[in-house]
Amino acid sequence: MSASSTAADVIQKTIVDEAKAEAKRMIAEAEVSARQLTEEATENAKTNLTGWADRRRQMAQASGDRIIGKARNDAHMKILTAKARIINDAIEQARKRFEKERGTAQYKVFLKNLIISASIQIGGGDVVVSARKEDQAIISKITGLATAISKVAGESAKVSIGKKPLEMIGGVFIQNKEGNITVDYRVETLLAQVEQQKRNEIAKTLFPKIEKTETGKE
Repeated sequence: MSASSTAADVIQKTIVDEAKAEAKRMIAEAEVSARQLTEEATENAKTNLTGWADRRRQMAQASGDRIIGKARNDAHMKILTAKARIINDAIEQARKRFEKERGTAQYKVFLKNLIISASIQIGGGDVVVSARKEDQAIISKITGLATAISKVAGESAKVSIGKKPLEMIGGVFIQNKEGNITVDYRVETLLAQVEQQKRNEIAKTLFPKIEKTETGKE
């Protein structure tokens, strides 16, 4: 079980499609209003002088553009608010799921994978694993950690459990013996990373950057 992939799967399905549908609906309604305004101005202007008719059509078009522009902005803001709520709910659900799974066989495998991955990032050698008080007992019963780390890191490894337990949802906090290299795999840290990633993806979807191209002067 990967904290990042689990939370990402929970969040990913509901977000972008709903955002696009909501934006499309709001903008379509604005375009209808703008078209009706333009058609009404054109019809009323038929009985007026040509110059006045043109001005009426221009004014109506400008008003229509403002309506559509406002609708786009309103759609973006409503979607951002809704998506933020979806993300918050999904993160909270993932957090509760971790709390329920603590102590299960699956959670034990999760801790083992985190410790191996973090230790390899550190480069092997002697590593200290800090965790919840309840998880310390679980980690002490995990076998094959040092062997798995040594095989990938290319040097002998030793895994010890920190004396002071940490207050956290779950996961581990790993550091080398000297304490100057750390890897933060606490569940709350992993969920926060997923949350930020999803918010960035939503922002890019709703507000894509417009590529500006410069044409050469003749």
